[in-house]
Amino acid sequence: MKRKFHINKGLKVLLIVLGALIILILGLGIYLNIHWNKTIRSELKSYVHDISDGLYIAEFKEVRLNVFTGSLTVEKASMRLDTVVYEKMLALHIAPAETYQFTVEELRLKYFRPLRYFRGKELRAGSLTVIAPDLIIEHNENIVDTSKPETAYQHISSKMKFILIKTLQLDSTNLKYTFIRKDSSRIIHQFRNLGIQVNDFLIDSLALEDPGRILYARNYVVKMKDYRFRSKDSLYWINIRNISYDAAAQVFNIGQFELSPTLNKEDFQQKLGFQQDYYNLSFEDISTEHLNIKKLLQEQQIWADKMVIHGDIDIYRDRRPPMPSGNKLGKFPNQQLAKVPIPLFIDTLEGRRVNIQYTETSPLTHQSGTLRFSNVNGNFRNITNIDSMVKSNDQLTADLDAIFMGSGKLKAHFDFTLGSKTGNFAVSGELSNMNGRDLNPVTKPLGKVEIRSCDLKELTFHLKGDEMKASGTLKLLYSNLRIAILEQDKDSKGYVRKGLISLVANILALHDSNPGQNGVVRTAKPVLQRDIHKSFFNLVWKTILEGVKETVGTGKI
Repeated sequence: MKRKFHINKGLKVLLIVLGALIILILGLGIYLNIHWNKTIRSELKSYVHDISDGLYIAEFKEVRLNVFTGSLTVEKASMRLDTVVYEKMLALHIAPAETYQFTVEELRLKYFRPLRYFRGKELRAGSLTVIAPDLIIEHNENIVDTSKPETAYQHISSKMKFILIKTLQLDSTNLKYTFIRKDSSRIIHQFRNLGIQVNDFLIDSLALEDPGRILYARNYVVKMKDYRFRSKDSLYWINIRNISYDAAAQVFNIGQFELSPTLNKEDFQQKLGFQQDYYNLSFEDISTEHLNIKKLLQEQQIWADKMVIHGDIDIYRDRRPPMPSGNKLGKFPNQQLAKVPIPLFIDTLEGRRVNIQYTETSPLTHQSGTLRFSNVNGNFRNITNIDSMVKSNDQLTADLDAIFMGSGKLKAHFDFTLGSKTGNFAVSGELSNMNGRDLNPVTKPLGKVEIRSCDLKELTFHLKGDEMKASGTLKLLYSNLRIAILEQDKDSKGYVRKGLISLVANILALHDSNPGQNGVVRTAKPVLQRDIHKSFFNLVWKTILEGVKETVGTGKI
């Protein structure tokens, strides 16, 4: 009994001691919580004031520190410029060229170690979440700052040893970035609902020199879900979805880009009153590699190593309304590139599995024909309008392959001379293994000709030209060509064959094969003066067509 009594008594003493320790720890925690809350409230404002030499003023509604959970919450926080101090700094030429202002709904710091902060002056936290920040950044090239440049670490070193935040998350961010040039013109970028994640953010004496870091962090990832706006003429909606930029990889991605008309085809033509192409564009998974973000934001220049696109291009043209006034001189691809107001250099633009469709309505038949290029793959190289880059290499090249009208295998090579005032170009290509009847969706509604049979074995062409003309050579190898000349039924709008004319055409006018029975291959040398009211592709297409007509003999019909 005596032993049992001693055990119970010892247990009671232990429990009392533990209880006292718990009460002491809780009491100390509560005391520190109250004391450190007061300290942090005053330090936050003084830190911002002292570190910025009085340039910025910090304000907030509430600060809550919980030493037990290691969390810190700041509500309705802001940092604004003290304009009086700023004007004095400008007069003394010690004002910074770049200024920052922001407001946030809430700051949430988690896994914060208050003891290390208050005793060791080390700000270490697992995460910082910033809710609904509005950031305003302004960079002015006209400001002369004669003060000695200081790093972020030099700014904070008098107050703390380092700042380490493993994950910094900015949700629903609105950002306005203004760049003021030497001529006082302004470039303004505004973005809404950005999501920004910063990984392993560290400010200490060595972080800035760490090659594995970008502005003190291992990585910055910026995302924007949707961006929608109208074109300047209000004829199109432009929708951009799932935008992201990864700073470490220097990769800029767009999940989807759409250009869609605000009007249907009939209302579109009625509003304009003249012919104009009607576009529907949809691209997915657009990626840009090694995009120079500094040149983009500060110098308004686009520099990238590679851009990859996938998608669909649908173009419609109604030839019944009158042509627009003026002409299309100066609008070849290389001439248009030179006029782009933003300097750009893209080493390689790669198109993968792009589908292109061009539809035209004839003023004679009031019917539409469609040209289809499916599964287009291609590479455009040396896309630039920067004088120094053009001087180094003045050739923009494009290599394309596609399936034409569902059966023909098409390959083409384009050479555009950059800096050419007259739009000099060269194009060569090859079309093989095509059933000629696959062209009927175009030849019937637009030319009132039906191809009844034709085995197209090979079409090769080499053309050169400028904005006024094109010429070259063309070789078309084919067999079993038979056509029917059509006329349109006035009532049904359908087509009927002109039997006699078709017979005469097949017997007397057309060459049914190349080479012919004599085994000699006919080669055409088409020459075409450009219709200056029509496009570059119209000139290329019509020059090829001239060579085809010369080869098969349709010019005699």
